[in-house]
Amino acid sequence: MREFNTSGPNIPRQHYTIQRTPLIKQGLRLVEKSRYFTIWAPRQTGKSTYFRQLAEKLNKEGYAPVYFSVEGFNDFSVAGTFHTFCRELKDQTTIDWNIKTFEDFEQQITACKDKKMVIIIDEIESLNPDIFGQFLHTIRNLYHIRQKHCLKSVILVGVSNIVGVVSDNASPFNIADNLNVPYFTDEEVLELLGQHETETGQLFHEKVKQKISEITANQPGLVNGFARQLVENNPNKKIIDYDDYLKVEHWYLNLTIDKNISNILNKANEERAFVERLLFTEDKIPIQTV
Repeated sequence: MREFNTSGPNIPRQHYTIQRTPLIKQGLRLVEKSRYFTIWAPRQTGKSTYFRQLAEKLNKEGYAPVYFSVEGFNDFSVAGTFHTFCRELKDQTTIDWNIKTFEDFEQQITACKDKKMVIIIDEIESLNPDIFGQFLHTIRNLYHIRQKHCLKSVILVGVSNIVGVVSDNASPFNIADNLNVPYFTDEEVLELLGQHETETGQLFHEKVKQKISEITANQPGLVNGFARQLVENNPNKKIIDYDDYLKVEHWYLNLTIDKNISNILNKANEERAFVERLLFTEDKIPIQTV
Protein backbone atom coordinates (compact mmCIF):
# COMPACT_ATOMS: atom_id res chain seq x y z
CA MET A 1 0.00 0.00 0.00
CA ARG A 2 1.33 3.44 -0.93
CA GLU A 3 1.73 6.29 1.54
CA PHE A 4 2.34 10.02 1.80
CA ASN A 5 6.05 10.72 1.38
CA THR A 6 7.84 13.10 3.72
CA SER A 7 11.48 12.39 2.91
CA GLY A 8 13.39 12.39 -0.35
CA PRO A 9 12.09 12.02 -3.90
CA ASN A 10 8.86 10.15 -4.52
CA ILE A 11 8.96 6.55 -5.66
CA PRO A 12 5.60 6.20 -7.47
CA ARG A 13 5.10 2.55 -6.58
CA GLN A 14 5.56 3.41 -2.88
CA HIS A 15 4.24 6.95 -2.59
CA TYR A 16 1.21 8.94 -3.70
CA THR A 17 2.60 10.98 -6.57
CA ILE A 18 1.46 13.92 -8.68
CA GLN A 19 2.58 13.81 -12.31
CA ARG A 20 3.41 17.45 -13.02
CA THR A 21 2.62 17.22 -16.71
CA PRO A 22 2.66 20.95 -17.67
CA LEU A 23 5.99 21.39 -15.90
CA ILE A 24 7.44 18.31 -17.60
CA LYS A 25 6.40 19.73 -20.97
CA GLN A 26 8.11 23.01 -20.10
CA GLY A 27 11.35 21.24 -19.22
CA LEU A 28 11.16 19.11 -22.36
CA ARG A 29 10.79 22.24 -24.52
CA LEU A 30 13.95 23.71 -23.00
CA VAL A 31 15.88 20.51 -23.65
CA GLU A 32 14.58 20.33 -27.23
CA LYS A 33 15.98 23.84 -27.73
CA SER A 34 19.34 22.59 -26.39
CA ARG A 35 19.12 25.00 -23.48
CA TYR A 36 21.29 24.54 -20.41
CA PHE A 37 19.25 25.73 -17.43
CA THR A 38 18.76 25.77 -13.69
CA ILE A 39 16.14 24.64 -11.18
CA TRP A 40 16.29 26.10 -7.71
CA ALA A 41 13.83 26.00 -4.85
CA PRO A 42 13.78 25.31 -1.09
CA ARG A 43 13.90 21.75 0.16
CA GLN A 44 10.77 19.60 0.13
CA THR A 45 9.23 21.46 -2.78
CA GLY A 46 9.41 18.53 -5.18
CA LYS A 47 12.55 19.34 -7.20
CA SER A 48 14.02 15.85 -7.10
CA THR A 49 10.69 14.19 -7.82
CA TYR A 50 10.17 16.57 -10.73
CA PHE A 51 13.51 16.09 -12.46
CA ARG A 52 13.13 12.31 -12.18
CA GLN A 53 9.77 12.63 -13.92
CA LEU A 54 11.43 14.82 -16.54
CA ALA A 55 14.22 12.24 -17.01
CA GLU A 56 11.62 9.51 -17.53
CA LYS A 57 9.94 11.61 -20.22
CA LEU A 58 13.29 12.39 -21.87
CA ASN A 59 14.04 8.66 -22.04
CA LYS A 60 10.79 8.11 -23.91
CA GLU A 61 11.69 10.91 -26.32
CA GLY A 62 15.01 9.29 -27.27
CA TYR A 63 17.33 11.21 -24.97
CA ALA A 64 19.90 9.66 -22.62
CA PRO A 65 19.44 11.51 -19.32
CA VAL A 66 21.72 10.90 -16.37
CA TYR A 67 21.14 12.47 -12.97
CA PHE A 68 23.26 12.42 -9.84
CA SER A 69 23.76 14.43 -6.68
CA VAL A 70 26.96 16.14 -5.57
CA GLU A 71 25.76 16.56 -1.99
CA GLY A 72 28.77 16.19 0.29
CA PHE A 73 31.23 16.67 -2.58
CA ASN A 74 32.74 19.85 -1.05
CA ASP A 75 36.21 18.28 -0.89
CA PHE A 76 35.94 15.75 -3.73
CA SER A 77 38.67 15.79 -6.36
CA VAL A 78 37.93 16.10 -10.06
CA ALA A 79 38.62 12.38 -10.49
CA GLY A 80 36.37 11.47 -7.56
CA THR A 81 33.52 13.59 -8.91
CA PHE A 82 33.78 12.07 -12.38
CA HIS A 83 33.94 8.58 -10.88
CA THR A 84 30.44 9.14 -9.50
CA PHE A 85 29.27 10.58 -12.82
CA CYS A 86 30.63 7.63 -14.81
CA ARG A 87 29.08 5.10 -12.41
CA GLU A 88 25.66 6.71 -12.70
CA LEU A 89 26.05 7.13 -16.45
CA LYS A 90 26.68 3.41 -16.86
CA ASP A 91 23.85 2.45 -14.49
CA GLN A 92 21.29 4.72 -16.10
CA THR A 93 22.23 4.63 -19.79
CA THR A 94 24.73 1.72 -20.24
CA ILE A 95 27.28 4.25 -21.61
CA ASP A 96 30.64 3.16 -20.19
CA TRP A 97 33.15 6.00 -19.96
CA ASN A 98 36.35 6.35 -17.94
CA ILE A 99 36.84 10.03 -17.10
CA LYS A 100 39.34 11.46 -14.63
CA THR A 101 39.85 15.05 -15.83
CA PHE A 102 37.85 17.85 -17.41
CA GLU A 103 39.89 17.32 -20.57
CA ASP A 104 38.78 13.65 -20.62
CA PHE A 105 35.17 14.78 -20.17
CA GLU A 106 35.33 17.29 -23.00
CA GLN A 107 36.96 14.77 -25.31
CA GLN A 108 34.37 12.07 -24.58
CA ILE A 109 31.49 14.48 -25.16
CA THR A 110 32.83 15.90 -28.42
CA ALA A 111 33.65 12.42 -29.76
CA CYS A 112 30.12 11.16 -29.08
CA LYS A 113 27.81 11.92 -32.00
CA ASP A 114 25.09 9.25 -31.82
CA LYS A 115 23.49 10.10 -28.44
CA LYS A 116 21.35 12.91 -27.08
CA MET A 117 22.66 13.22 -23.55
CA VAL A 118 21.16 15.34 -20.77
CA ILE A 119 23.10 15.74 -17.51
CA ILE A 120 21.13 16.68 -14.38
CA ILE A 121 23.20 17.59 -11.30
CA ASP A 122 21.42 17.94 -7.96
CA GLU A 123 22.76 19.88 -4.94
CA ILE A 124 25.06 21.80 -7.28
CA GLU A 125 26.08 24.25 -4.52
CA SER A 126 27.91 21.36 -2.82
CA LEU A 127 30.35 20.86 -5.69
CA ASN A 128 33.92 21.43 -4.53
CA PRO A 129 34.44 25.22 -4.85
CA ASP A 130 38.02 24.60 -6.02
CA ILE A 131 36.74 22.94 -9.19
CA PHE A 132 33.43 24.75 -9.63
CA GLY A 133 34.85 27.45 -11.89
CA GLN A 134 36.60 24.95 -14.13
CA PHE A 135 33.40 22.93 -14.35
CA LEU A 136 31.47 25.98 -15.53
CA HIS A 137 34.09 26.94 -18.09
CA THR A 138 34.05 23.40 -19.50
CA ILE A 139 30.27 23.44 -19.76
CA ARG A 140 30.39 26.85 -21.44
CA ASN A 141 32.86 25.59 -24.03
CA LEU A 142 30.63 22.61 -24.78
CA TYR A 143 27.53 24.80 -24.96
CA HIS A 144 29.01 26.91 -27.73
CA ILE A 145 29.42 23.82 -29.94
CA ARG A 146 26.41 21.87 -28.69
CA GLN A 147 25.13 21.12 -32.20
CA LYS A 148 28.30 19.13 -32.90
CA HIS A 149 28.24 16.67 -29.99
CA CYS A 150 25.97 14.58 -27.76
CA LEU A 151 25.48 16.88 -24.75
CA LYS A 152 22.14 18.52 -25.56
CA SER A 153 21.37 19.98 -22.13
CA VAL A 154 22.79 20.46 -18.64
CA ILE A 155 20.38 21.07 -15.76
CA LEU A 156 21.77 22.41 -12.48
CA VAL A 157 19.54 21.87 -9.44
CA GLY A 158 19.87 23.39 -5.99
CA VAL A 159 18.31 25.09 -3.00
CA SER A 160 20.07 28.43 -3.54
CA ASN A 161 19.60 30.84 -6.41
CA ILE A 162 22.09 29.16 -8.73
CA VAL A 163 22.04 32.13 -11.09
CA GLY A 164 23.89 33.99 -8.33
CA VAL A 165 26.26 31.08 -7.73
CA VAL A 166 27.01 30.92 -11.43
CA SER A 167 27.54 34.68 -11.68
CA ASP A 168 30.03 34.52 -8.83
CA ASN A 169 32.22 32.14 -10.80
CA ALA A 170 31.70 32.39 -14.54
CA SER A 171 28.84 32.79 -16.98
CA PRO A 172 28.90 29.38 -18.65
CA PHE A 173 25.92 29.79 -20.93
CA ASN A 174 24.43 33.22 -20.31
CA ILE A 175 21.81 31.68 -18.06
CA ALA A 176 18.45 33.29 -18.76
CA ASP A 177 16.48 30.12 -18.19
CA ASN A 178 15.50 29.10 -14.70
CA LEU A 179 12.71 26.59 -14.48
CA ASN A 180 10.51 27.40 -11.50
CA VAL A 181 9.02 24.45 -9.61
CA PRO A 182 5.88 25.92 -8.04
CA TYR A 183 3.94 24.60 -5.07
CA PHE A 184 0.97 22.34 -5.72
CA THR A 185 -2.22 23.87 -7.04
CA ASP A 186 -5.45 23.30 -5.11
CA GLU A 187 -6.39 20.74 -7.74
CA GLU A 188 -3.13 18.85 -7.30
CA VAL A 189 -3.64 18.69 -3.53
CA LEU A 190 -7.09 17.24 -4.10
CA GLU A 191 -5.63 14.73 -6.56
CA LEU A 192 -2.96 13.67 -4.05
CA LEU A 193 -5.50 13.20 -1.25
CA GLY A 194 -7.80 11.45 -3.72
CA GLN A 195 -5.15 8.82 -4.44
CA HIS A 196 -5.24 7.85 -0.77
CA GLU A 197 -9.03 7.79 -0.76
CA THR A 198 -9.19 5.58 -3.84
CA GLU A 199 -6.55 3.11 -2.68
CA THR A 200 -7.62 2.76 0.95
CA GLY A 201 -11.29 3.71 1.07
CA GLN A 202 -10.52 6.18 3.86
CA LEU A 203 -11.96 9.61 3.06
CA PHE A 204 -11.03 13.17 4.00
CA HIS A 205 -13.98 15.45 4.81
CA GLU A 206 -14.22 18.27 2.27
CA LYS A 207 -13.49 20.88 4.93
CA VAL A 208 -10.36 18.96 5.92
CA LYS A 209 -9.11 19.03 2.33
CA GLN A 210 -9.68 22.78 2.16
CA LYS A 211 -7.92 23.39 5.47
CA ILE A 212 -4.89 21.29 4.47
CA SER A 213 -4.40 23.55 1.44
CA GLU A 214 -4.81 26.66 3.56
CA ILE A 215 -2.48 25.78 6.41
CA THR A 216 0.29 24.39 4.19
CA ALA A 217 -0.07 26.95 1.37
CA ASN A 218 0.13 23.85 -0.87
CA GLN A 219 3.86 23.38 -0.18
CA PRO A 220 4.40 19.76 -1.29
CA GLY A 221 6.42 18.61 1.72
CA LEU A 222 4.00 20.16 4.17
CA VAL A 223 0.93 18.77 2.38
CA ASN A 224 2.37 15.27 2.52
CA GLY A 225 3.47 15.66 6.14
CA PHE A 226 0.11 16.96 7.32
CA ALA A 227 -1.84 14.29 5.43
CA ARG A 228 0.45 11.56 6.70
CA GLN A 229 -0.07 12.63 10.31
CA LEU A 230 -3.84 12.65 9.84
CA VAL A 231 -3.77 9.13 8.42
CA GLU A 232 -1.41 7.75 11.07
CA ASN A 233 -3.51 9.26 13.86
CA ASN A 234 -6.70 7.74 12.50
CA PRO A 235 -5.89 4.37 10.94
CA ASN A 236 -9.34 2.88 11.48
CA LYS A 237 -11.60 5.84 10.71
CA LYS A 238 -13.69 5.74 7.58
CA ILE A 239 -13.86 9.53 7.31
CA ILE A 240 -11.21 11.90 8.69
CA ASP A 241 -13.25 14.84 9.99
CA TYR A 242 -12.64 18.40 11.13
CA ASP A 243 -12.05 17.43 14.76
CA ASP A 244 -9.29 15.10 13.60
CA TYR A 245 -7.87 17.96 11.57
CA LEU A 246 -7.84 20.33 14.56
CA LYS A 247 -5.80 17.85 16.62
CA VAL A 248 -3.17 17.64 13.93
CA GLU A 249 -3.25 21.39 13.45
CA HIS A 250 -2.42 21.83 17.15
CA TRP A 251 0.43 19.34 16.82
CA TYR A 252 1.59 21.04 13.66
CA LEU A 253 1.62 24.56 15.09
CA ASN A 254 2.63 23.95 18.70
CA LEU A 255 4.45 20.67 19.18
CA THR A 256 6.49 20.13 16.04
CA ILE A 257 9.26 22.09 14.40
CA ASP A 258 8.83 21.38 10.74
CA LYS A 259 11.95 20.54 8.73
CA ASN A 260 11.63 23.77 6.75
CA ILE A 261 11.32 25.91 9.88
CA SER A 262 14.15 23.98 11.50
CA ASN A 263 16.31 24.69 8.45
CA ILE A 264 15.53 28.42 8.72
CA LEU A 265 16.45 28.37 12.43
CA ASN A 266 19.72 26.59 11.68
CA LYS A 267 20.63 29.10 9.00
CA ALA A 268 19.71 32.00 11.27
CA ASN A 269 21.84 30.53 14.05
CA GLU A 270 24.81 30.27 11.70
CA GLU A 271 24.47 34.00 10.98
CA ARG A 272 23.26 34.94 14.45
CA ALA A 273 25.38 38.08 14.81
CA PHE A 274 24.27 39.43 11.45
CA VAL A 275 20.59 38.57 12.01
CA GLU A 276 20.57 40.24 15.43
CA ARG A 277 22.25 43.32 13.99
CA LEU A 278 19.76 43.42 11.13
CA LEU A 279 16.67 43.02 13.30
CA PHE A 280 17.52 44.72 16.57
CA THR A 281 19.84 47.63 15.79
CA GLU A 282 19.66 50.84 13.80
CA ASP A 283 22.98 50.11 12.07
CA LYS A 284 23.14 50.83 8.38
CA ILE A 285 24.08 47.56 6.69
CA PRO A 286 25.45 47.82 3.14
CA ILE A 287 23.90 45.55 0.52
CA GLN A 288 26.40 43.37 -1.28
CA THR A 289 25.63 43.02 -4.97
CA VAL A 290 27.00 40.40 -7.31
